[in-house]
This record gives sequence, structure tokens and C-alpha cells, in this order.
Amino acid sequence: MKRSFIVLFCSLLSTLAAAQTSQTWDFAPGPDLFSDTALLDLSYLNEDMAGESGFIRRSVDGAAFVRGDGVPIRFWALNTYVAGLGMSELQNHARFLAKRGVNMVRLHGQIPQAGETGGPLEAIDDAVRDQLWQLVAAMKDAGIYITFSPYYPQHVHADAARRWQVPEDSPGLTGMIYFDPVLQDAYKGWLRETLIPVNPYTGLALKDDPALAIIQMQNEDSLLFWTFNRIQGREAALLGARFGDFLTEKYGSLAVAQDAWGDADAPGPIADVRDDWGNGVIALSNIWHLTGDADPGWAAVRLSDQAQFLTQTMRDWHAEVARFLRDDIGAPQLFNAGNWRTADDALLDDLERYAYTTGDVIGVNRYVGALHEGEYEGWAIVAGDTFREDGLLTRPLDLPITLRQPAGYPYIISETLWVPPMWEQAEGPILMAAYQALTGVDASYWFAAGDTQWRSPQSANGYLPSVGKWFVSTPQQMGAFPAAALIFRLGLIEQAPPVVIEHRTPEALWSRSAPMVVAGQGYDPNRDQDPEVLAQQASQLSQVSPFSFLLGPVQVVFGSDAANYVHPDIDALIDTDKRVLTSLTRQLSWDWGNGVVTLDAPSAQGVVGALASRAAFVLQDVTIESDADYASIIVVPLDGQPIATASRLLVQINSIARPTGWRAKPADHESGPAQKVTAFGEAPWQIDSVDATLTIRNTGLSRATALDANGMATGSVAVSQRNDALVLTLPTDALYVVID
Repeated sequence: MKRSFIVLFCSLLSTLAAAQTSQTWDFAPGPDLFSDTALLDLSYLNEDMAGESGFIRRSVDGAAFVRGDGVPIRFWALNTYVAGLGMSELQNHARFLAKRGVNMVRLHGQIPQAGETGGPLEAIDDAVRDQLWQLVAAMKDAGIYITFSPYYPQHVHADAARRWQVPEDSPGLTGMIYFDPVLQDAYKGWLRETLIPVNPYTGLALKDDPALAIIQMQNEDSLLFWTFNRIQGREAALLGARFGDFLTEKYGSLAVAQDAWGDADAPGPIADVRDDWGNGVIALSNIWHLTGDADPGWAAVRLSDQAQFLTQTMRDWHAEVARFLRDDIGAPQLFNAGNWRTADDALLDDLERYAYTTGDVIGVNRYVGALHEGEYEGWAIVAGDTFREDGLLTRPLDLPITLRQPAGYPYIISETLWVPPMWEQAEGPILMAAYQALTGVDASYWFAAGDTQWRSPQSANGYLPSVGKWFVSTPQQMGAFPAAALIFRLGLIEQAPPVVIEHRTPEALWSRSAPMVVAGQGYDPNRDQDPEVLAQQASQLSQVSPFSFLLGPVQVVFGSDAANYVHPDIDALIDTDKRVLTSLTRQLSWDWGNGVVTLDAPSAQGVVGALASRAAFVLQDVTIESDADYASIIVVPLDGQPIATASRLLVQINSIARPTGWRAKPADHESGPAQKVTAFGEAPWQIDSVDATLTIRNTGLSRATALDANGMATGSVAVSQRNDALVLTLPTDALYVVID
């Protein structure tokens, strides 16, 4: 009996090993040589030169982007760290991105000199400016615009020569840009030295170059985030004096303010600052006291004033930077004030976004991830890490576009990624493209390209035995770009009218009353709060279902006491019993019970997720049959016509990709079943094969061609005709098929 069991067990292991070998394929493409014979090349979507029609502007209603000639434009975007490699490498990078539908890149460049032993505060990093100059020159020739993020406070250190008192374990100058005049003057100097000199690679100053479309003021800084509590010493006293000035202006005198507060002391003041009414220095409370976990009690008025003061302080500085760019530098680029989160996104997020409205563009950084714990969890995957591999499809409220959008402003997500070791990532680009188009979010920048072309699994930092986390140039994410870019940039999914419009008075903001619909926080392994607690909080605080974010735009109007609007069809489109969400346009359906999203529009049809959950997905013009537990199969036209009449179609097939040799075993975790990495693997990627049959009801199609990762034909795919439809079995080792 024992021997029989061992023989059977070994036989099963051999069968599983053979099945695993036959069910994956190596992703090891050669370099893209940009042949004219490529059957898939989306660079035609871009202008011949970025900015050839003038500077990117806001639409007449303010809510979207238009080119200089007024033609609407949407941006399929990513962050890039391919800088400093030389012009030829950058030009190669630009052509590679344009071919896959990219028309905007973001460089987070840190213009001030970094490091504790750097030069004067006013000095810029000349090498970073040169990288920016080269990037602009290379990208504009490929029709790709630039967003520039010049400043990250975590990387500006305060040594003894620089006067700032900051915690030794966190030396960045977080929050100080909003109120420290020395730092503010230095910041203006950095912008002058970046934007005014002539770019030697283009012959134009950046301020005069329409290829530079958006200038972000800073990255991930706020007075409403937990880093506010790091402000101490002289800086805390300086901010306290500014608070005193604010109160004097608001109440007429500090005595009146003190009377309105009922002599309430600051609960949990930051640093060691206490109220000094005689000298006009008023203490500020730990940011926790502005969150929903705190009971303001007797200090409610004081804390409301603090919320208003911090918001107004940020808003005023944003207005000053916008003015400085326009009037002092003469830069007509669009200005994005910030992209960060708050200490309590349920109650403070509207304050953060309201502070951005003195700029042109609203922004946020939001990622998607799952459980990952280990020594280097913030940036690397190593053996021994604990993780969970569940994707987003059973938790729709974690989609990054679940955003309250200030009415009349473009909204960008300046960093996003489906972060490994959550390997169910192929859904990401398609979901973002479809739901951005549905809700009117104007751009999402994938994070990040670290190579000129494809990136193979490799060390996170070049020497630690590991796999890196924060890269998009992989088959499971960038490999899904072409169909996603077409869907989003061409509007193949229809934008819905607003499902919620909430009007919020200033008083509602300062008192931190809950909005009608509460958004989520996104994923950040270094800063996240408990997601289950936040989900419960969102459900409890929301007056309208948070699932509304997946039906169409949810908008907020600041400074208004008009009546709120809720679309009458919301309840009918949210089926919590069956766990199905249907967009207001009826073109998107999210079955979060089974982990499936379907796209069913005239020019975009397909399925993402658990294809095996149904015998067949019958869409308007396409039927998809597959036993894949996880895959994405999308059909879009390449000639601008609806699928039913198109003469050329793209079929895009994406699934799970893991490093070769990746191994994991079951593990216990306090939150439930998990896995432990036993081997993180190596290059190349191993892609799960997808067995699927497509039926396309279009009488004008007769042949199909499989493509490699660079859009080159690799061979014919057998097709047959059945009842005026084309039927084909998809190749199991290709990302793309072109049908004509």
C-alpha cells in the first residue's frame, strides 16, 4: 500500500511537472528593431512631434486636456528612469514606447542637489537637468509629451549648514515647502535654473517648449499626512506663528479666536510648541486629531480652524507657484500642485484635492497590491517573503480610479502599478483603460520603465539576490499596453455622465464631515493603513454605495451649497447579491464574485479574469471560450471601424508571468492563507499559456497572423468560417494576433 502510494505520488508529480512545462512559454524577445513590416505599431496615434500644434491646454469646461489646436487628447503614460544613458538610447526608448501607444512620460527628477554634503541649498543638480533636457528632445521627436516632477522632500537633506531641525531618522524636509520662506525662495530658484536656460538638445528653453506639457510642484508631500508630525523645533514655531496670523485674520484678533475656542489647549501638540498668545504663536495638534479615530470633543472649533489653516496654507503656496510660473518665468505649461494622500482619506481627501485647485490639474499616486511581507518588502522580493497572489478582480473598490473628481479639472494618477509578487497583473492596463474612459480620469502614469525596452526578471538594485518590484516593462503589464492604449486614447469605451455630484461648503471641509461617497486609499507597502479597517470605514461613512465609482464619474464641487445629485439608476446597477456591477453605459460589467470583467462595446470587446467561470462569453460581435483560470483576451479594431465591420482587428492575449524557477509554498498568516517564496527565480519570464477559441461575427475577415512581442509576424493562425463568422483557436505562445 505504501509503495503504491509513493508510485502514484511520484507519477502525479511527474504529470504536474510536465503540465507546468507545457503550459508556459519563455518570454525572451529580441530587441525591437522597428521594422517597417511590423503588423502592430501604434506610433501613428502620436503627433509627428509633441507640441507641434502648441501647448497642451484644458478644455473649454476645464475638465479634460486638449492640444494647442483645441483637439481633445488623452494620455497613455508611464514614468521613466531611462535617463543619463545618452541620446541614442533615449531615442530608442521613445520609439519603443510610442510603438506601444504611449504619448506621455513623467520624469521624477529631483532638481535640487541631494545628500547631506551637497552644495548650497540654491544649487541644482546639473546632471538631472541635462537628463531632462535630453529626455524632452528624444521624446518630442516620437510625439511623446513630458510631465516633470522636480522636487521630492524626502531627498533634500538638512545638514548642519542648512538650519533645519528634523528628526535624525527621517531627515527629509517634509511639509516645509508650504511655509518656510527660505526653502520657498530656493524652490523658485530651482525652477528658474531649470526652465529658463536654453536646452542645448532642442534650442528651446523648457518654458518655451510645448513638449513639456505638465509641471508638478512636488511629489508626495502634504501638511495633511502623517509626516506633518515630524515638524519640530524652529519650524514648528514658525508654523505656529503663521497659525497665529491666520487666526488674527479670520477672527479679527487672537482674543476673539481664544474666546471662540473656549480656551481649549491643543490636544497632542506637535514638537514642544505650546500656545503663546502674547507673541502670536499658536500650537498645532498632531495630525491624528484631525482623523476619524479622534474625538475632537471640547477642541472641535480649534481643530476645524487647524484643518482650514493647513489646507489654506497649501492652497496659497500652490497659487503662488502657479503665479510664479506664469508671470515671473513665463511658462504656460499646465501646473499640477500635488499627488499625495492624507492621514485619513475618508475625511481629509477633499481638503487635499481642494488645496490643489489653484493649479490646473488634480493628481494622486495610487497603486494596486496584495499582502507582501519581508525584510525588503518596500522594494524587493527575496526568498522567505510571505505574500498573497490575489489580483484585483474580487475587490473592485481597490481600482485606482475610484476617485472623487473635483468638477472642472483634469485628474491624473501620476504613479500606478499592479505590484508583484501579486502576479495577477495582466488585468491592470485593460481595467485602467476601460474605467478611465468610463469615468473621465484623464491619464495614469505606469511606474516605471527602468530599461529602454523590455525588462527581464532581475535584481532589485543590481546586487541583492532578488527580483525588483517597481517596473512596468514586463509582458504582463506593458505587454497589455497596445489594446489598452487604443481603448483609452480613442475612447472605445464611452464616458458616462456623472453618477454622483456632491456639493461641499467650506464649513463641511473644515469640520471633516464624511462625504457622500468615500474612496479607498490605494496600495503603498511603506505607508498603508489596515485595508480591512478602511474598507469597513468607507462602507459605514458612505451615504451612497462606494461601488458608484465603478458606474461612472463621481464628482465633487467645492464651495457650493447646491443640491447634491445621485443618478436614479445606481441601485439597479449594483447587484450585491450576485456581486455584479454594471456601468452606466452598460459597456462594462464587473462580476466580483467570480473575478471577471467583461467589455462589450462596439469597438472594444473582451474578458478579463476567470475565463473558466463560464462555458462561453457571448458579446455583441465576439464569443470567447476558454478554460483559463486567469487571462485577458481583448479584441479591438485597428482601422477605426466597429468590430462588426472592421477590416483589421487586434486580439491581445495576456495572462500570468513569473520568473523562471519561481517557487512558493503554502504559509500561515494572521490574515488568512498565504504563500512563502522559496525561490524568486531568474530570467526569462514564464508566461502561462491560454487555450481559447474566438468566434468573431464579421463577414469581411478571412485570415489571422500571430505576432511576436515586437509586432512582427511569426506565422499564420488557422481559421474557419461558421455561420457568417470567423472562428479561430488562439496560439498558446503569443501576446497578439492580427485578423484581417
